[in-house]
Amino acid sequence: MLATIHVIDFEGNRTHGILEYGLVTLKNLTITEISTASCCKNLNHPTAYFGEHSRFSSNEKDKNFEHYLPFFIKKRSEGLFCAHGSSLEDRLLRQYCPTPGAIDPLPKQRTSKNIQEILFQENIVSQFQGSIPTVTKLQRSISWGPWIDTYKIYRRYYPAAECYEVAELIRHFGLEKKLANLAKKHNFAKTLTFHRAPYDALATALLLQNFINHFQIKDIHFLLDH
Repeated sequence: MLATIHVIDFEGNRTHGILEYGLVTLKNLTITEISTASCCKNLNHPTAYFGEHSRFSSNEKDKNFEHYLPFFIKKRSEGLFCAHGSSLEDRLLRQYCPTPGAIDPLPKQRTSKNIQEILFQENIVSQFQGSIPTVTKLQRSISWGPWIDTYKIYRRYYPAAECYEVAELIRHFGLEKKLANLAKKHNFAKTLTFHRAPYDALATALLLQNFINHFQIKDIHFLLDH
């Protein structure tokens, strides 16, 4: 049985931080949870400067991403993270919190340490306060991994594909209808499409399922980006 895998996607960049997240939990390749939130509170940016992310606007009901850090730390203690092009997700997470704390590289289902204890031990409680912190040179080597990276997996095992973006891979493998049915099953709004965090996370989860089923992967180590 494969470990619990949390497939994540962020919309945002290093300048303005995480504006939206999507997280899809797979347990034995079955989707058991989907979580998403807009994180645009107090966002202030010129539309032209922010380009493709200009559709996000400030909403007083939104919470800054710092609010969701304990949730992500807990999820990482319960299973592995997966993303399509994981270096971006890892970089963005480390801007807010350089490490999720002392967890097993390949965690089993277990109760993690108290989150505040982890933060205190890693001397990163201050990461929750104020603006996005500057990551020191020492902290740059710390990862939320090891990661499962579907971009690298598909690049390696499907070299004939013309493009490795999520949307193109979904089309290449004829998964559009399955993705649409999953989005409908999980009550995604019709306005959600590619380049929205929950939709891309769901599509990435589908790509991971597709690869594992095709090659009958049984060992999680085969998937890891070491």
